[in-house]
Amino acid sequence: MMLGQAMGIAAIANLDRPGMLIPAVVGLGISGGCFGTLTTVVLPRFFGRAHLGAIAGVQMMVIVIASALGPSLLANFKAITGSYNGGLYTCCLFAPIVIFLMLFVQPPTARKANRR
Repeated sequence: MMLGQAMGIAAIANLDRPGMLIPAVVGLGISGGCFGTLTTVVLPRFFGRAHLGAIAGVQMMVIVIASALGPSLLANFKAITGSYNGGLYTCCLFAPIVIFLMLFVQPPTARKANRR
């Protein structure tokens, strides 16, 4: 999901070059398509079903806040540099950071997941 998102955002930063529309659509399509599936599978697996509503609420809050901060970041890059590209490339940096942090996530044991 994160690699697709990085590919899509990097392609958007280069839409003025020929042939970048397809990688943008494919990358963001992969990312968006994986989001619902991963959310549906990963949240109950890692946190159990007992507090799934509260966890999904926090997740949605983070998405809404990020949706407000993202355009501000891009607008600041546009105002300072005259282009959105720096902001788009900055957004691409989140993908490797998330992928790196995922290496340290310990999957739950089957017994722990069933108790919750």
